[in-house]
Amino acid sequence: MRPLCFAAAIAIACLAVAPAKAGDGKGYRLTIDGVEVGINPGDTLDMTMKDGRKLSVALQRSETVTFTGTKFSFDHDGQFSVAKTDLGGTVQQYALITPIGTGIIVQEYKGLNPSSITDFVLQQMVQESINAGAKMTKQATQRSITGGVVLKGVKAETSTENDVMEYEIVATGRPDGGVLVATFSNKENIPKEGTILDKMWSSLKVEY
Repeated sequence: MRPLCFAAAIAIACLAVAPAKAGDGKGYRLTIDGVEVGINPGDTLDMTMKDGRKLSVALQRSETVTFTGTKFSFDHDGQFSVAKTDLGGTVQQYALITPIGTGIIVQEYKGLNPSSITDFVLQQMVQESINAGAKMTKQATQRSITGGVVLKGVKAETSTENDVMEYEIVATGRPDGGVLVATFSNKENIPKEGTILDKMWSSLKVEY
C-alpha cells in the first residue's frame, strides 16, 4: 500500500456552471439559454436574455452535501469538497481536508479487506511526527453505523509541546474488498470543527 495522498478540488454546479476563464475576475461562469455571466458563490445577478427577458439568478452553496463513492456515502458541509485520488488501481482515495487541517479520508479497496491494515495506515499517518519526537498513545476502537455495519480499528493521539493530534482509523470489508475511514484533527480545533467529523460519522453508509 502506498502512503496516503491528500488533494483538494472544488466542483460546483448550478444550471451550466463552469470554472471561470483566466482574467475574468469571477470564480465561475453561469450560462442560461446561451447567455453567459461571471459569478461567485453568494452572488445574485440580474441577467438579460436574448429575447429581452430579465432574470435574477443566484449561486449559493448547499449547507449539506452528500458525497457518494462506489461502496459508501456520507454528508459534509457544502463549503468543503471531496477530492478523489487513484492510488494504484485497486485503491481509490477520497479526501476532505479543511484549511486548518481537519481531515476525512475514505479509501475503497478491491481484492483486500482493509480491516487488517488499520494499524499500518495509522503508522503511515503519524510516522513523521514520531520521528520528530511526538509521543503516541493508542487503543482499539469501533464504530457502528447506519445499516448495522461495524467498522473496527484503532484510535490514537500524538502529542508534542505545542500540539495534540487525534486520529481514528477504522475499516470493514470482505476478502474481495472493503472500505477504510481515517479522520484526524488538531485537538484544539475540535470545538470549532468537530461537527465536521460528527456529521460524517452520523451519516456514513458502507455497503459491506
